[in-house]
Amino acid sequence: MDAQMLAEQLAHFTGSATFTRHGLVRSLLLTEGVAFLTDQAGAHWLMDAIASWQSDARARAEPFQAWSLVVDAATRSAVLTMTDGNSPRRIIRQEIDWTDFVLEEIALWCIAEGDHRVLMLPSEY
Repeated sequence: MDAQMLAEQLAHFTGSATFTRHGLVRSLLLTEGVAFLTDQAGAHWLMDAIASWQSDARARAEPFQAWSLVVDAATRSAVLTMTDGNSPRRIIRQEIDWTDFVLEEIALWCIAEGDHRVLMLPSEY
């Protein structure tokens, strides 16, 4: 799926009736939109990266996490960052040497819900 088609499809996700558990971090739930993104963009690695940070004290301390992946089209490298959503201060930053992710940028929100974290598209909030 090309970038334009994927972006158009993602825009249709609002809310989520079902959730998918992350394969390794069972307390991380993916909304329908994030599961679609994962499958259609081959972005299991991105969900794994975000899931792996959930054990970090800095991520655990934030009930609302704003994640952003920005891809450099020239080098195909990317930067994954997390903020608290209120300030531009980056709490977590991970450099990714190479990616074939089709979008130039994606934002995801991760919200604490009891013992779980729910990873969603901003349109699903």
